[in-house]
Amino acid sequence: MKNIIYILGITAISLTSCKKWLDVNTNPNSPNSDAPTAEQRLPPIITQFADGYESSGTRAAFIAQQLTSTTGSANNYNLSRWVSNSSSANWPWQCWYVNTAVNIQPMIDAATRVEAWHYIGAGKIMKAWGFGTLADFYGMLPYEEFDNPAILTPKFDDGSVVQTKILALLDEGIADLKKSQGPNAPTLSKGDVLNKGNVDNWIRLGYGLKARFLSHTSKKAGFNPQTVLDALANAPQTDAQSSIMQYEDQTPVTSAAREALQYTNVAATARVTKLYMDYILNNYTGAPTGAANMVDPRIDSLVPSAFDATGNKYRTVGVDMTSEVPKSGPSSYSFDSKNGYYTDKNPDSIYIFLRPTPHPSVPGRVQSTGTFYTRRGSKGLLLTNAEMRFLEAEAHFRLNHMGEAHTAYKAGIRSHMSIMKIPPASIDQFLASTSVIQDPSQLTLSHIMIQKFIAMSYSVENWADLRRLNFCADAGGNYNEATGVYKGWRRPSHVLPEAYPNATDWPRRFAIASYEINFNIQKVLEANPNAAKPTYINEPIWWDKP
Repeated sequence: MKNIIYILGITAISLTSCKKWLDVNTNPNSPNSDAPTAEQRLPPIITQFADGYESSGTRAAFIAQQLTSTTGSANNYNLSRWVSNSSSANWPWQCWYVNTAVNIQPMIDAATRVEAWHYIGAGKIMKAWGFGTLADFYGMLPYEEFDNPAILTPKFDDGSVVQTKILALLDEGIADLKKSQGPNAPTLSKGDVLNKGNVDNWIRLGYGLKARFLSHTSKKAGFNPQTVLDALANAPQTDAQSSIMQYEDQTPVTSAAREALQYTNVAATARVTKLYMDYILNNYTGAPTGAANMVDPRIDSLVPSAFDATGNKYRTVGVDMTSEVPKSGPSSYSFDSKNGYYTDKNPDSIYIFLRPTPHPSVPGRVQSTGTFYTRRGSKGLLLTNAEMRFLEAEAHFRLNHMGEAHTAYKAGIRSHMSIMKIPPASIDQFLASTSVIQDPSQLTLSHIMIQKFIAMSYSVENWADLRRLNFCADAGGNYNEATGVYKGWRRPSHVLPEAYPNATDWPRRFAIASYEINFNIQKVLEANPNAAKPTYINEPIWWDKP
């Protein structure tokens, strides 16, 4: 907040020599909102956004049944039951509203003073990205009144209102990024920790976000796949044009502020599910198969391994969410420090945790190899060429352009593997195998979306896709593997009955953060009177309804 120096009772002194000192309303020695420049503001805006965005993705990964949790972790265990409470709902909300959104307009104001159009454009894209993502996450949120200092209890806007606003904002941001900067404007590279000053990448990010948000409306009667394809024409076309956050490996001196968000978030309690592994290994109804099958070369980069008592490496077992295991487990496990292997007394040691962890006392042994996403110095795949290709495949599929859909489907797989640094020869071999659909006429929406599910690991987009494509349920909400898209995606055995009392109930939105419940409950209930009910989280958001 600006600090104003009030000068009172100065009547009898000469003002000539003090004119410069008096002709200001900010103290240069005190923090204020006007001092930071655009290039100083953009780095924390990007990093704080990435924190909230990827933390939303971790939460979505538990709901989407990519991950589950040991019983000792209350929040993540509840998420595996499809239950979001104030504890799990708060951080994405706080990270966006408190740490990020309030700083965007001051950055735009600072950039406007020096005609730094690239910063203005990046700011508008960040604002659209954050509000659009959280509107889809929570279903409703304050948008129009969120930064009005005269309003302490802002109204909640429905996600449909937010979508209209952010699509226009993306267009504005793209237009600003295409402008020539003023003579005194800082180059974008001075503050851009995401795309390293590559203006074209920011423009493509804007178009990619348009394609993403437009695709969310696929359930609506007026949805037109061509609008998605039109946006994709200017979105990322190559891996190098993706917007990827590179975190830093600080080993042996660690810094939580610089490590990968998924490394932080999964801790030692997260486990992969059987469903996730079945998707990677093509073990689902209707999966591609044939005489030249090949194991997906991403498997050991996506799921962890460890060592048994004899020193042999073994891959984790996925937790079957429909079994009895989630009702009381899996439980945490310990290590035999003397011999350097898992204790055989705990049967749940077959479910290996996700953080890469060298054994503390036995050289050459590891408690977990970790995964591509959960290493300390990994990448945050915020918007990638791979995602764009799967959006393209889906849009062409809906238009019955089977050849184009098939080409994009294979390009999406290739892109994700390339980003993960899978050897090119292995990628070529897999894409030529019968583990991938080779005949365009045999391609289904399930094939496209299950491969996208893998490529979008730890992303909020998986949960968005699950909702808009109705999980593996029919029009009545009943599980139906014959017609459902996400084959094998069932209700977990330990789903909370108070929140999901009917077999046709599915996870549709996140709970409202406790800050709003505690201090703005009237506006919350005005926007949706059901917000205080346990069943609120199974209520579809605006684009999740026909």
